Amino acid sequence: MPNILTCVYCGMKYPEGTPPAKAQILTDHIKICEKHPMRQAEATILKLRTALIGIVGASDKKELEGMELAIRKLTAPMADKAASIDAIHALIETSG
Repeated sequence: MPNILTCVYCGMKYPEGTPPAKAQILTDHIKICEKHPMRQAEATILKLRTALIGIVGASDKKELEGMELAIRKLTAPMADKAASIDAIHALIETSG
C-alpha cells in the first residue's frame, strides 16, 4: 500500500514518496493553501497595516522615515511620540 501524505488543512495529496518533513513541495503548498492558518494571520496583518497607514498617513518607507524624524522633533508627550514611532516601525518592518 503506497504511503501518500495529505495536507491536514485542505486534503491535497502530495506525490507518492514525498517525505513528511523538510520537502520543498510541502513548503510551496503551505504558501498557497487557502485553508492553512497562515492565511488568517496574513489577512490580520494586512488589516492592521491598513489601519495603521490610515492613522499614520503614509506607507512608503522613505515617507515613514521622514515622519519619524519629524515626530522626534515635536514638542509632545513622550508616550504619544513613542506610540507614533512604534506604529511607524511596525509599518516599515511589515512592508514588502
